[in-house]
Amino acid sequence: MATQARIGQAVLGVLMVGCALTGLFPRPVPLLFAIAAMGTANAAFPLMRTFGSALLGGVAAASIALSSVPFVTCSTERFTEVFTCSGDAPTWHLTGTVLVAGLSGASLVLARITVQ
Repeated sequence: MATQARIGQAVLGVLMVGCALTGLFPRPVPLLFAIAAMGTANAAFPLMRTFGSALLGGVAAASIALSSVPFVTCSTERFTEVFTCSGDAPTWHLTGTVLVAGLSGASLVLARITVQ
C-alpha cells in the first residue's frame, strides 16, 4: 500500500509542477502549485511527512481563501497589480485555486494513508 501511495504522490507532484509551468493560470496561482509540489515531495518521505502534510494543508486552505478574491478586487482599479484582471483571468484564477486545493487535499490523504 505504501508503494502505491508513493506512486500516487509522484503523479500528483508531476501534475502540480505541470500546472505551475503551463502558464494558463494568473499569478499567484503558479506559486501555490509550486508550494504544493514541495509539500508533496516532502510528504513522500517519512522524515519530512509532518512538514509536508502541514504545508499541503496550508496550501489547500490558502487557495480556497484566495479563490474568490479576484472577482471582488477586479471591480476596482486599486488591486490590479496583485491579481490579473484582464479577460478571463478571474475565471482561470478560480479554476487554478480550486485545482490546487483538490490536488493538495488528495496528496494530503495519500500522505495520511502512507502513515497508517
